Amino acid sequence: MSQGIAEGNSFAFTTGAYGNRPTFVLTRDRVDDQHEITLYELAPRDIATARRERFERVQKAVSVSVRELEEAIIGDRSPSELPGAEDAAYDWDDWCAIRIATLRGGAFNEVSFLIESTFRELSIDPETVCTGDPASVSLPEAAGVRLSIAFRAMKPMRRRDRLREVAKGIDQMSLGECYYWHAKARSPSSPSGTKALRVLLADHI
Repeated sequence: MSQGIAEGNSFAFTTGAYGNRPTFVLTRDRVDDQHEITLYELAPRDIATARRERFERVQKAVSVSVRELEEAIIGDRSPSELPGAEDAAYDWDDWCAIRIATLRGGAFNEVSFLIESTFRELSIDPETVCTGDPASVSLPEAAGVRLSIAFRAMKPMRRRDRLREVAKGIDQMSLGECYYWHAKARSPSSPSGTKALRVLLADHI
């Protein structure tokens, strides 16, 4: 285990940067008769804009897709009104959604294992987004961070066995390790962070 991961494990990730406000939304939709699932990170508009501009300056090959909240959420509801959100009416004015990745087909099927495991810890019914009609669920920061590294790592992969290895490997990670890989994957100065995670978990470049 690297020093960075060991240091990450020393922190108590009990609340996120914005307290208990949900900072991720997971949306299941149906497009062209195919089910897909998309993970979004929620952020104040100025923070999202600054991140997109930073990537445009440093990492030209990667773009940051920013959406309005109503484009990321199924139904006319705010993140506070979705399953998974606590009973707190946060102000969502000037907040938006940053698309992490969309998974379809085999990747959708294999990430469902990790979604089910993550949702059990949150006492959320995973069938809300794994089966049935299109729906959205709000997630706290820690759960969103775990899923975000999975979505980023699995997005370009096709082999079901390797997709499964990534999902299982991330499920077994400590929260400190998840934050470590999350920081590497979302940094414009670390373009190979997600590739390194795929190699580590599934010997996939």
